[in-house]
Amino acid sequence: MDTETREAIEPFIDFSLITQVLYPVKSGKEATVWACKAHPDTGAEFLAAKIYKPLAQRSFRNDAVYQDQRLYGNNRERRAYENGTEFGLEVHFMLWVSQEWETLNRLYDAGVYVPKPVKQVGGAILMEFFGGPEGPCPTLQQAKLPPQNAPALWKLLKSNIEMMLQSNTVHGDLSPYNVLVDVEDSADPLRIIDVPQAVDARFNPSARQLLDRDVATCYRYFEKLGVRDNPQGFVQGLWNRWKRAEL
Repeated sequence: MDTETREAIEPFIDFSLITQVLYPVKSGKEATVWACKAHPDTGAEFLAAKIYKPLAQRSFRNDAVYQDQRLYGNNRERRAYENGTEFGLEVHFMLWVSQEWETLNRLYDAGVYVPKPVKQVGGAILMEFFGGPEGPCPTLQQAKLPPQNAPALWKLLKSNIEMMLQSNTVHGDLSPYNVLVDVEDSADPLRIIDVPQAVDARFNPSARQLLDRDVATCYRYFEKLGVRDNPQGFVQGLWNRWKRAEL
C-alpha cells in the first residue's frame, strides 16, 4: 500500500470504522477498492474502502456526456476545469467523488440494491462489503450464473433500474462488470456499484440515451443465458411513465 492510500484510509481508522486493511479487491484507472476489517462498533465484519487515485495517476474517461447537470462552485472553477489546469482537474476530481457519495446515499435510501454508504473523507468512500470471509462476491461478468437463475435476476435488475429512475437517476455505465452477484443468496443476490457517472434524468439531455445503453448492455448478458425480453419496450414504457410522474 502506498503512502497516499495509507493517508486516505487513516481517517476511517481514526473514526473507529475499520481496524485493518486486508487486501485490494479491484483496481481501475480511477480508483482502487480495498477490503477492510470493520470495527466491532459498526456491526459489520468487513467494509470496502474505495480510494480514488492521486491526481498524477488518474486517467478519467471522457465524461462530457455525464457533466451537463453538474455545477461548479464559481466561474473560476469552471474555467479552470475547461482549461485543464491542475486546479481545475482537482475540482473535477472532488466533484466526481462527491457525486458518487451523494448518489450512493440517495439510491440506498430509495431502496436500490447499492452498497450501503458509511463515510466519505476527501477522495475516499467507505461502504458495505458485499461478500464474506472467503472474499468479495464476483461481478455478473465473472460469476457462473446458473441459467435457471437468470430470469429472476434479470427481473430484479430491471426493478432496480426502475427504482433508480424513480429517483431521477440513470446509472450511465451499467454493465455485467459493475453488478456484483451472490448466486447462493436468492433473497439478497446483487449490488450495483460504480455510480460516480450517474446522471440526473431531469437535467441531462443524454439521460434517455444512457438508459437505453444501460439496459441493452445488461440484456445482452442475460440473453445469452436464455432470457427472452423486449429491452427497447421496457425502456420506452419506463421512460414514458417517468415523464408522466407515474413511477
